[in-house]
Amino acid sequence: MILQALCGYYDRLAMNPNADIPLLGYARTNVSSCIVIDREGDVKAIRPLMDSTGKKPRPVQLVTPEQPKRAGQRPQPAFLCENANFIFGICDNPLGAEYRFNASKEIHEKVLSCIEDDGAAAILRFFNKRKQGCYDIYGVDPRPLEEIGNIIFQLKGDEQYLHDRPAIKEAWENYRARLSGKVETSQCLISGLVAPVARLHGNISGFGQDKPTLVGFNQNSFVSYGKEQGMNAPVSETAMFKYTTALNLLVADRKHRINLNGDKIVFWAERDAIEEELVAAMFFDMDVPSANSGLDEDTCQMVKATASALLGGKKPSDLKMDPGVRFYMLGMSANRTRLVIRFFHTDTFGSLVERVKQHYDDIGICGRDIARPSPYRLARETAVRRDSENVAPNMEGALLRSILGGTIYPYSIFQQMMVRVRAEAAGDPKKNGGHAFSRERVGFIKGYLNRAMRREGKNNEEMMTVALNESERSTGYLLGRLMALLEKAQKDAIPGVNASIVDKYLNSALATPQMVFPMLLTLSKKHIAKVDNYYMDRRIGELMSCFPSTGFPETLNAEEQGKFMIGYYHQNQALYTKRNNSKTENTEEE
Repeated sequence: MILQALCGYYDRLAMNPNADIPLLGYARTNVSSCIVIDREGDVKAIRPLMDSTGKKPRPVQLVTPEQPKRAGQRPQPAFLCENANFIFGICDNPLGAEYRFNASKEIHEKVLSCIEDDGAAAILRFFNKRKQGCYDIYGVDPRPLEEIGNIIFQLKGDEQYLHDRPAIKEAWENYRARLSGKVETSQCLISGLVAPVARLHGNISGFGQDKPTLVGFNQNSFVSYGKEQGMNAPVSETAMFKYTTALNLLVADRKHRINLNGDKIVFWAERDAIEEELVAAMFFDMDVPSANSGLDEDTCQMVKATASALLGGKKPSDLKMDPGVRFYMLGMSANRTRLVIRFFHTDTFGSLVERVKQHYDDIGICGRDIARPSPYRLARETAVRRDSENVAPNMEGALLRSILGGTIYPYSIFQQMMVRVRAEAAGDPKKNGGHAFSRERVGFIKGYLNRAMRREGKNNEEMMTVALNESERSTGYLLGRLMALLEKAQKDAIPGVNASIVDKYLNSALATPQMVFPMLLTLSKKHIAKVDNYYMDRRIGELMSCFPSTGFPETLNAEEQGKFMIGYYHQNQALYTKRNNSKTENTEEE
């Protein structure tokens, strides 16, 4: 299903004349420099081909002859797009250097020796004139070749690169056809056609130093019925090229990819749906600055406005978007040479909108911070110092699966959110990257509890609300509210207090409320009497009347501790909002 969907995406792009998609035998390749030669094969210039628009220069991407899959001590050479190790025989191992030097010349002779073309003749003369082990060229600065990367060629006075000349392209395609004729054939599992089978599958870029493959049989344990390599699961060379090209294009495109702490999520529509694809990407990056979205400022703001309208309740059809177009979402990570599939999700755009809207509704909570945090930001809230390097592996992928599937959030994330709140309650917000009771953490705790209650069939009246709910009678919620009021009484009595009762007693209050709260209530009497804070005394008394006659519980389970944190957050937000309102009223009266 995954390979079929990727092949379908390639076919769709290939039908678009503006897509500039590589055809069979070609690929988008990173290129760092170009050697300009004359018709005699002499080097006349070496031009760097580096993109300097980012923070640091990086190779440009060009469509070149497809590079071979390399492995072992005698890797295959590439055609007209190669690194200096092969072209000039530069390698630490003398035998390896000689092999690369000769192999590079050999493949160009096999492809070009039988055609009449000035560019072909020039490149053959160039390979005959090389010197193994160095690229010192008389009268030419060789420093661009020192950049680690691929090198291409150009004939002096010609605007095209050599690999783009029609005669050379035809020779390359004929050479590949001859090789395919020697390959074993079978029925392709993707297309159903009998065709040459890909023995090795192409690499996927974008995972740092790792160049993993999606399909591979590189161990004896994978052999089945005597079939080796790609014959275990026959995929034609054409289908292999299509799915690897499509996947590489998706991984390289910021508008079709989400990075999640080492994992990558790519998504695409089954047909042309440009606006729907842009909005789908924005759903999970609502808090990303425009400069990092891969879009220009105006387009980014327009897409954000559309996504916000859909999450606010607008239907796709109201905005002239197709709710029925099918979407594919593929979550991946690299395990050195193998690509690990985390999940593969298919859904319609309309259903995707509903699932994402439900997610943001579930975690929505009052406050002034980011209203729709991305999965990346939520995952960071579980980490020490909110450092992305401290996020547990696979956490973001598990979170995204629950969002797309509309299922309960992972319990491990719920637990880790509460662990970070408890651990950082007495810490410095600057050192921890933010307040312990952040909007993202408490909002996620609320979302987890609501989804758990929804799974149990409870109605909306029993759910945790966005803001303070004075009708809520769960013990954990009431204790959290009480903690916020007691802390407010302390701060009113001792302005600028170094350590509040939350800093000192939060963990023990969550673990053994029956032991802690009577002591805190006795302490609050002194705080209230110190400044005659009778309003706070009345508020605490009203809240105490809501507790059962049996008094405080001996302990709280995980769900009640989550409600405690929500109650504390809600009550704090209510106190802060009312204080602002009273200040506004006093100013107007004056």
